[in-house]
Amino acid sequence: MGRSIATVNNIIRGVGWALVALVALVVVAGGLAWLGLHPSPPGLQVWMNGRILTMDAEGSQATALVIEDDRITSVGSDEDVQRWLPKADVVRDLEGRTVVPGFIEAHGHFPGAGLVAVAADLNSPPIGTVKTIPEALDALRQTDTNQPGDGWLIGFGYDDTMLAEKRHFTRDDLDRVSSTRPILAMHISAHMAVVNSVALERFGITADTPSPPGGEIRKDPDTGEPTGLLLETASRPLQLEALNMPPLQQIAVVRSAVALYAAQGFTTVQNGLATLEQIKGMSGGSKLGLIPQRLVIWPKDELGLEAVEGTLDLGAYASERVYIGAAKFVGDGSIQGYTGFLSEPYYRTGEHPKDYRGYPNIDADALSAQVKSIHCSGQQVAVHGNGDAAIDQFLDAWEAALGACPAEDARPILVHAQMARPDQLERMKELGATPSFFSAHVYYWGDRHRDIFLGPERAARISPAASATALGIPFTTHLDTPIVPIDSMLQLWTPVARQTSSGQTLGPDERVSVEQALRAMTSDAAWQLRLEEQLGSIEPGKLADLVILSNNPLDDEDLRDIEIDQTLVGGVTIYEKPR
Repeated sequence: MGRSIATVNNIIRGVGWALVALVALVVVAGGLAWLGLHPSPPGLQVWMNGRILTMDAEGSQATALVIEDDRITSVGSDEDVQRWLPKADVVRDLEGRTVVPGFIEAHGHFPGAGLVAVAADLNSPPIGTVKTIPEALDALRQTDTNQPGDGWLIGFGYDDTMLAEKRHFTRDDLDRVSSTRPILAMHISAHMAVVNSVALERFGITADTPSPPGGEIRKDPDTGEPTGLLLETASRPLQLEALNMPPLQQIAVVRSAVALYAAQGFTTVQNGLATLEQIKGMSGGSKLGLIPQRLVIWPKDELGLEAVEGTLDLGAYASERVYIGAAKFVGDGSIQGYTGFLSEPYYRTGEHPKDYRGYPNIDADALSAQVKSIHCSGQQVAVHGNGDAAIDQFLDAWEAALGACPAEDARPILVHAQMARPDQLERMKELGATPSFFSAHVYYWGDRHRDIFLGPERAARISPAASATALGIPFTTHLDTPIVPIDSMLQLWTPVARQTSSGQTLGPDERVSVEQALRAMTSDAAWQLRLEEQLGSIEPGKLADLVILSNNPLDDEDLRDIEIDQTLVGGVTIYEKPR
């Protein structure tokens, strides 16, 4: 018993406060039998009669494989695996279905997808159903009823350009939902939010409060009072407090996210801008078996710098299923929020001046110094950059860091890289940088990028995957969930089709092959995250993280029709399609 209690104490040290309540509840209800919740794989498995897309360097295909415990032992033909049949614990006939490596989230914000369990979904079509501000307020009222109390009331996903009123909410709008509890409505970009008067008062934001560097407190031009709209760095303290939910709500969010990702074939998930509390919670949740997927955690900038200075040991939260990866910096905002930093003005500037180009989140000199500090310590670097001016800042910072501390294979990651110009791609190749494209922008915002934010010419070359391929630059794709829903087949389809939600093709010259798009979610994603020795392809010795598909994506006419039949992590099923 003493050893078990010590184990409990060790786990609790790694669990964020949001999970401590669950630990206590489970221990009281079930003693110590909850320890070791990750199930063991079923011994020796032989799979036959399939179409296995290995995603190895040669792009080879097979029909059979052998899994021993959590690793792949053999890949080949049905005849090749015959010798394992007499001692197999599981023999599976794949019935011609396709097996691919487990999908790897190259960039996202796990467990944000699970917000749907506790917050109001304010998304407009094609994601949600909200079309007007009154409908959004009704959704918030319903959530207020479902989640009563005096804590934060949260809504997510509203898009001012998709609402009939073509405007952001105001504090007055949200005050009509509640004047007693704080409300935060997050923009679909997550780079801004609107709050009510209670929230403004809680944070002492008044007409006299100046906008912080890299952000804006939007104020009424007549009265000078805050409208409730907070952009970029101005919104982050409120978002962090609002998302620090009560324990049972956080557990509901995690459980919902786990199920959504598993049903989409994701075996490795990511939090790409994690606070220390989130790192503790996710690490503990993995140890408790609440999160069956593998986790890649990118500590937010100040945590990475603290680790470099020796004042924080992030390695304490790593495990065989939890990888502490790149330190993440935010260079600018979002194009659709008018906060992306462009080298040329926005196409239609709206309420902004005609020469408006957005702005950086961080001073160029500060970014350069911090990137250098992280890189020279041996840590991987990731920088969010949507606009091409922000990408220039990243490349300048990286070139200086590389000059100070030369490295052959550092793999700095440019997250989103939405407006990367041809000359910037050339420079990425020269400097060894690797982009992760938010390719689904073409589908979700392509029409508005063309008609509102960027104009036809610039919009046609967003997320330039084909140009990167032509230069031999490895890249990944991602959905930045919860910015858009986790949907593996849409993620696979968008860089191949480059079709907008209205059905128009945007930038056909930047389309890539299905195989290249699949690599961006598997083998190239593993490489970008420095996990290629363990994950990303179906090869002997690698972890048996696998997805069984209803159809072969190399043959299918519409990738969006393919279904996820089964998802396995380390040879253990975490999702199976209901029959």
